Amino acid sequence: MNAPRLHVDQRLAVGASLTVVDERAHYLRNVLRLREGAEVRLFNAADGEFLARLTAAERHRIHLELVTRLRAPVPEPGPVLVFAPIRRNRLDWLIEKAVELGAARLSPVLTAHTVVRPEGGERLSAIAMEAAEQCGRLTVPVVDRPVPLATWLASRDRAQPLVFADERAQAGSPLAACLGRPTVDLLVGPEGGFTEAERAQVLQVPGVASISLGPLILRAETAALMALAACRLAQEA
Repeated sequence: MNAPRLHVDQRLAVGASLTVVDERAHYLRNVLRLREGAEVRLFNAADGEFLARLTAAERHRIHLELVTRLRAPVPEPGPVLVFAPIRRNRLDWLIEKAVELGAARLSPVLTAHTVVRPEGGERLSAIAMEAAEQCGRLTVPVVDRPVPLATWLASRDRAQPLVFADERAQAGSPLAACLGRPTVDLLVGPEGGFTEAERAQVLQVPGVASISLGPLILRAETAALMALAACRLAQEA
């Protein structure tokens, strides 16, 4: 079995000892059934990825010793995905796949047609961390708390390009809009679409790139992942 990956907030260095507690210790000890001598890969954005060896397993604590560094920290730029909250099972799937596709940040926004009650970011952050552990990246995207669309537009970094997936746009593509840009704010609409007032507000942003995702009607999560995948392809071209 390949050594499982675990994201940790503690600083990592060869020869250091580290203790994992509570739910994460339960996962290693009781779910994966790791025992003394088993290997675990620990990582974070600041220090990179390390191979660690399990030195002791207690009921609520796992003790690890870092043996060697497998990867140095590297930048992992990507789009900021800005989206309206959707129903829980679909939202969980969207968060997971957005992490796999390299989103650098996940920013939920509230619109007139947002159809679900906004939830806190703790559960979604846990999903993002698990997805990062599975897909091999070193960074875990921040999941922001939901804010009204107007609030997000007023507070966003205006130096960063805004790419707007506009269902009424007649032309433009995410590939072209993202080409040559290491990161962008990628805004996709809610399940019922943007209102005319919201659309007008977005289109007033200086330099905004309004793009089409094609003639078909896409579900909110499909549109988000299609646009995100296209942006990632353009950024890696």
